[in-house]
Amino acid sequence: MINNQSNTASLQWGLDTPSNKMGVKLNQPSRMDTTDWDLPLPFGREFPVPYMHMVSTSSGMKPVQCRLPADNEIAVVDWVNFTIGIETMGDRFLNTEDDTDENRWLQAIQKLDDILTDIFGFSTTSQNKSGRNFYKQSYVLGQEMGIVCIGGQRNTILVMLSGKGCAFADSGWERRLYNFLNVSAKRAKLTRIDLAHDDFDGKNINVDWGNMQDDLGGFQCGNRAPNIEYKGNWKRPNGRGRTLNIGSRESGKYLRLYEKGRAEGDPDDNWQRAEVEFKAVDRILPFDMLLAPSEYFLASYPCFQQIAADIQPARIETLKKNASISASAAIQTIKRQYGKYINLFKQVYEPEELINLISHPDSFAYPKRLDHVLLTAMRM
Repeated sequence: MINNQSNTASLQWGLDTPSNKMGVKLNQPSRMDTTDWDLPLPFGREFPVPYMHMVSTSSGMKPVQCRLPADNEIAVVDWVNFTIGIETMGDRFLNTEDDTDENRWLQAIQKLDDILTDIFGFSTTSQNKSGRNFYKQSYVLGQEMGIVCIGGQRNTILVMLSGKGCAFADSGWERRLYNFLNVSAKRAKLTRIDLAHDDFDGKNINVDWGNMQDDLGGFQCGNRAPNIEYKGNWKRPNGRGRTLNIGSRESGKYLRLYEKGRAEGDPDDNWQRAEVEFKAVDRILPFDMLLAPSEYFLASYPCFQQIAADIQPARIETLKKNASISASAAIQTIKRQYGKYINLFKQVYEPEELINLISHPDSFAYPKRLDHVLLTAMRM
């Protein structure tokens, strides 16, 4: 385990803040790692940046951490849990003959620390006295930025990155995690991911808008209206913040829409936040949720699609369908839909000329769900 680690983001959060209520955007430097997980994305995308929103409380000005979405995005990843097979650290970790389980788990965590540092900028810092989440051992991730669990559970390792961890991790961690899960990890699975949208003025979304949308069926995705819960003083709002919860925490999707600014202690701050919690319950959480959070956020409920009409929503299918599109399936689709046109054009143009004519003008533009094809080819 690596102790007393701090990363660039945690240092930057210590910058002096202005006396007004405007936030401070903290520009993190790009990482220069040369690991497999830092391969460049085949499509242009900047990353979310750390941001401190200033609220005025009875004790004075208070900075509240959050992140601003990447360009052309309206949501960020605010929590993520994933599991990997212990054999990701090496096949020998599946063998229990040479070492006790405790030693084997500790050695696996030590190997994992190098990977976590490359992805997030921090690793485990201490071991808890007991296991968590039905695992026999657990470790603190960073400075209370999450938990790592190991021991049992079909020889898997669970990594839980909290909202604080998402905010303090080195810029671009979503891309590096995506590439790791696709390329190197064994039996990788997203088990939970939270996507958050912040409206600092409360003009596009707010709790009253959410309450009205529930009456209009804006949160209804099937024949049955979801459960709804009200927290705070809705009858006579007292400035302490109200919350609207949609759905059930036990289901695969759950929404928290709340008055974030007022909950932080400023009765006049109309910062509203919507957090959609997705869990791997009767559905597969695709890895590209890490790269395109806005598409999945907007598709979570019908009423959200009016927030950004120019972003194409991406729905999560149930277990009947896998979200990844294989290369062979994509080729079959092209052949079925455009094969006859290609046969005709082959009689007029040379093959290379034809490919250049029908290719996207941006040579680095690729379908997000086929990124793994390119990444695998680059590793061969």
